Amino acid sequence: MIPAQDAGPAPAQPHELALLEAYELLEAAQDRDVTERVARLDARARRESWRDVDVLLHFARSLSDREFGRDDTEHVQAMVQAAHVLGDPALLALALATTAMRAAGRRTALPAGLSGAEPLVRAVALLDDADSLVVHRVAARIEVAGAFHALGLWPLIHEQYALVEELFMARDDPFWGHVLRLQRRVVHINSMDMALDEACALAEVGDWEAAGQLAAERLPDVLPPLDPGWPVTWAAKLHGFADLFAALSGLPSPTDRDLVTEHARELEDDPNLSMLSVADAIRARAAGDQARAAGLAEAGAGTIGLDVPVHVRLLALNLAAHHPQTPSAALIYAQELVSLRWNSRLSRISSMRAAIDAERRRVEHEFLRDQILVDDLTGLGNRRAYTAYLERVRRSVAGAKLRAPRPGRDRRRRLPRAPELVIMMIDVDHFKAVNDSFGHDAGDEVLRRIGSLLAAQVRSADLAARLGGDEFVVIMPQDSEGVGESRAEAIVRAVREHPWDEVAPGMAITISLGLYRGPASDLAHLPAEADRQLYVAKREGRGRVAQAVADKP
Repeated sequence: MIPAQDAGPAPAQPHELALLEAYELLEAAQDRDVTERVARLDARARRESWRDVDVLLHFARSLSDREFGRDDTEHVQAMVQAAHVLGDPALLALALATTAMRAAGRRTALPAGLSGAEPLVRAVALLDDADSLVVHRVAARIEVAGAFHALGLWPLIHEQYALVEELFMARDDPFWGHVLRLQRRVVHINSMDMALDEACALAEVGDWEAAGQLAAERLPDVLPPLDPGWPVTWAAKLHGFADLFAALSGLPSPTDRDLVTEHARELEDDPNLSMLSVADAIRARAAGDQARAAGLAEAGAGTIGLDVPVHVRLLALNLAAHHPQTPSAALIYAQELVSLRWNSRLSRISSMRAAIDAERRRVEHEFLRDQILVDDLTGLGNRRAYTAYLERVRRSVAGAKLRAPRPGRDRRRRLPRAPELVIMMIDVDHFKAVNDSFGHDAGDEVLRRIGSLLAAQVRSADLAARLGGDEFVVIMPQDSEGVGESRAEAIVRAVREHPWDEVAPGMAITISLGLYRGPASDLAHLPAEADRQLYVAKREGRGRVAQAVADKP
């Protein structure tokens, strides 16, 4: 009961509710057909331009396709594209990790370059400092762990799940509590899947003692989290896992075989039954009945699907191969292949760690480089960025001259006119008076807000920088007639109309802007001409644009 004086938390916004529904669909898509629900939410997300919801719905379609045995490549590609456009680091990491897991999870030979390692490495680095919703970060780390699982890199999986647990422990936002509970289910079933995979791999290489110890450690934790809210498919799978853990450890099985069998009867074809068959094969082997173990294992291996740990199937094939009638040469050959696979996995763990470390160093280098070029107060470029931008323009112009046709080579071909640049020099009007009247903290806030207004008006190919004090510059390649001039007027108007009384009552801010447009080949003179126009704007009354255009040759 909420006390009368306590209004409680603010009601959820439509966007948040849409994200909540998208995460619910992610779980539902792995258990039943959600096509219609996804389509309804997708139509709304497109109407409202909720790109993060769009990313999650592509993911839901991917999961649904895999659940029903369909190719999900189209949806994974669309997910990556949408995540790139959105720019959220955790959702981009989620999309990249999904790409990596699909590549690594294929049970056929991959063409060169499709191992999925590169997107997976980038996903890990993106998550190091991702400032995203906690549910996005948890989802991404779960998917990264899944990709490591598909590659058999179990130590790296443990690291990801440890980080997920930290996110679970640190979060107390009641709104996302429901999604986090759903994600805890995913973490539980995935971590049990991973532990079973590792235990079966140990058994496959002949270390049955280590396999039994790992299985005994995990067996008590498999079934307790189950409650009526769990999807039946997941519950049946966990019972299959528990039976295999019990068989590997030699302990009594807590598995409800009737639940697994009933679920299989409903679906008419359930790979969870194959896990029970492999568990019985392991028990037959422990009892010394190699022939029965081989027969049970062969039957189980034939029906194991993609959603069962890969080493369960490989262990089943290994047990089947150890039939008393199998030639010894075939067994030796099989054991050699097992050893090669195991050693290759150990090598891939080292290689993956090295690749992740290299990517983290690259990201750190880019961060430090950006710090050198970014103005701390406004977030725009600084004077170094301005100088570097001009240098890139100079190199571009010089390169264009080198690529120009030599005289006499092709008289019909004309050298295109050098691209035009628009340079805007900007000053805050009477900024000293702003500091004197309202204080330097208010003055800094004015500069921060002007920085935001300028950033909103520039394109990716443009530069907006703070040169120092209250001096700013904007450089724009002129790719269509009048774009620079119209953008200059928009900048002056945006500053004039900004609600400056939010900073301090009675505050009003204007800027003067000098614009000059000319060929990039005349770069040495353009900034000075723009500066000259800035003084014209000041002389004519401030709060306006003064502009000039270079004479055309």
